[in-house]
Amino acid sequence: MNAGRTDVWDTLTRRFETSLIQAALATTRGRRIEAAQKLGIGRNTITRKIQELGIDEG
Repeated sequence: MNAGRTDVWDTLTRRFETSLIQAALATTRGRRIEAAQKLGIGRNTITRKIQELGIDEG
């Protein structure tokens, strides 16, 4: 039962992070450093998250 709950949590977390990063990138016209600042995270973190989440910036 906990495994199913973890899967749902992970899925929702990924969707939420993806939405936040995409919105920040849209607001900053794709400028990662500015998007990271808006989100309160570092530039290395946003780059890693973009890769992990498979976010298409194009």
